[in-house]
Amino acid sequence: MTNYKQVIYQKFDFENPHTVHELSETTLPDIVPDDKVIVRMICAPIHPCDTLCAMGVVNGVEFPCVGGAEGVGVIEQVGKDLQDRWQSGQRVHVAANYLFGEWTNWNGVWSEYLLCPDNAMMAVPDGVADDLAAQFMVNPLTAYAMVKEFGLGPGKTLMQTAAASVLGKIMIRLGQIYDFDTINIVCRQESADELREEFGIDTVYVYDGSVESAKQMKQAIASDFPDRSIDYCIEAVGGDTLRICLEMLGPNGELYIYGSMTGDVTIQLNTVADIVMKNNALKGWSSQETWMRQTSDEEKHRCINELWELFQSGKLTMPESGQRFTLSQIKDAMVASCAPGRSGKIMLDCRA
Repeated sequence: MTNYKQVIYQKFDFENPHTVHELSETTLPDIVPDDKVIVRMICAPIHPCDTLCAMGVVNGVEFPCVGGAEGVGVIEQVGKDLQDRWQSGQRVHVAANYLFGEWTNWNGVWSEYLLCPDNAMMAVPDGVADDLAAQFMVNPLTAYAMVKEFGLGPGKTLMQTAAASVLGKIMIRLGQIYDFDTINIVCRQESADELREEFGIDTVYVYDGSVESAKQMKQAIASDFPDRSIDYCIEAVGGDTLRICLEMLGPNGELYIYGSMTGDVTIQLNTVADIVMKNNALKGWSSQETWMRQTSDEEKHRCINELWELFQSGKLTMPESGQRFTLSQIKDAMVASCAPGRSGKIMLDCRA
């Protein structure tokens, strides 16, 4: 009998989501079920969607719930029905909302061990770093799926907020690979300087929440793109940032909301001027609801394989991770993940 630790939560707190998690202990079955695999987890990131789960605004959470959207681990035991597909010692990515087939409830990954069904896992290629594999779905796969879904390529322009985030940096690089323009909005000058240096781009703009900042940003974008309509915008900040982006969207444009890093989920819109008269669309995007539920397993496998190839070829790279915490340090880790100006994705070491 093997006892192991996991991070759970049994309530939501919209105002203080970093307070709800606690360390719990449970037991693995003596015999692995025929249709399951036992995975010993290595590490897992803390994403904004993990905070949203704790706030109570994500579908599929039932209490008690293990936290964590995704992570990477090593298979330790395989049920007899899955022995033709998986083997002990194989590295796998595990998703809380299963990548393939159907899923109903969120089954989190912040745990020393997981009991996984077949459709919760995908194999990790040799040579791919653990930290990259651990956050493959929420950041790289989301960005790549957006590029494919929007048909981004030469002549297209994508505006994005939170451009200094992991997903934002991946999108900038995908723009360079597939030859579409990115208009990149950040909230701090330091972030703008970092992006200009890292990617060799000039199309980075700072909006710090002030009226003057918004005016300057709009003028700069209009000057840099005088004859180019903004076709798409992906927005993950919320509040006034979303409203201002909608104002800048070109005719027949589409704005996709995929998060709210500020927690400001309500905005005031001029629906006639910014939506009706320009025939614009305001939509939501969530990897689990928009893409996973609506995309065939065949298409998912194709996108996943193409994306692994981009990383293995060196065309696409993952930004370096930030601070690391143990499962028992989950409260500190949650606070660190929400800190402004932090460097890199906060990671949980599931082995400590």
